[in-house]
Amino acid sequence: MKNIKLLGLALLTVFAFTACDDDNPGGENDKNYEIPTTYDFENVSYSGQTQRLDMLDELTVYMKTANSGAVLDAQAMLNMYANENNAFQDASLNEADSKELENKTVEGDISMFKSFINNFAQATINANGGAGSNGTAGVVTSNDGAKQYFFDANGFEHIQLIEKGLMGSCFYFQGTSIYLGSGKMDVDNETIEMGKGTAMEHHWDEAFGYLGVPTDFPSNTDGARFWGKYTNGRDALLGTNDALMTAFINGRAAISNKDLDTRDEQIEIIRNEWEKVSAATAVHYLNEANANFADDAIRNHTLSEAWAFIHALKYNTNKKLTNAEVETILQQLGENFYEITPDNINAAKTILVSAYGFEDIQDQL
Repeated sequence: MKNIKLLGLALLTVFAFTACDDDNPGGENDKNYEIPTTYDFENVSYSGQTQRLDMLDELTVYMKTANSGAVLDAQAMLNMYANENNAFQDASLNEADSKELENKTVEGDISMFKSFINNFAQATINANGGAGSNGTAGVVTSNDGAKQYFFDANGFEHIQLIEKGLMGSCFYFQGTSIYLGSGKMDVDNETIEMGKGTAMEHHWDEAFGYLGVPTDFPSNTDGARFWGKYTNGRDALLGTNDALMTAFINGRAAISNKDLDTRDEQIEIIRNEWEKVSAATAVHYLNEANANFADDAIRNHTLSEAWAFIHALKYNTNKKLTNAEVETILQQLGENFYEITPDNINAAKTILVSAYGFEDIQDQL
């Protein structure tokens, strides 16, 4: 009789564990809370991030007038960078007094971007609408006549150094290292502010805002911009669209349900996948530079983009490369894109491919 009772107890225990597994099958569905399929949560706000994306949009539109020979005003660009003196055509951006690009940029890079802006403006003054070449700033036309880009005397395109550079030193840095860092995550997760959620939820939403994608991404890619545009561009080879969006959704749901272990797992995924986008995009542009090596306009344009995406790799808490290693890659590109060699480009590419495991896809990126 004693053995029969023990057998019954064992069967009851097995049934209990089996029932629990059936209620919550593995994967995303093993949580005891609902996880939406889009970034659809109560009390979400990342308007400040949207405003900063809009600011960089407007700054970029202005800078691109140099490609048609326009002379640029350094102070106008500095005003847009710092959101001062009613710099924007969109009046709502001027009214966003506390929002700016400058104070969200990596502190050590602020002077670099101001120098880029001042040097860019001065180069357009010196060129005065003229053609560029090695040693002479100005507009350079592609071999097929279809593209025009303004380069400084060394072949650097400041539009790319500033726009893509701020994507790294501002958006990527804030999205991966600040808003998902301990200073923004180890905060109140109990008190709900209407429209914003808890402090922790709000910081997570702000990190998401820097990705620049719609709430139903990637089924909807309309309006994806800045990093959203580039993760979508690399998605066919990396699968980063689903990986990033799922991690942002899962992490937000976890925070709302006090599941901080899952939150931390998603932070690791976001940092790693976002970094892969930057590294892979750099390789993509190095490939483009090699493929168009004999075309000064296309080569210098794509090298300027590659430079900025490589530089961004410094600003992720989980980065695979040290800052010194990133600088080594940038040094391979040299200080004059008119005088760069294919060996220089391939040396930079080899380091990135090895560090990020892109060997099988390096020539398809």
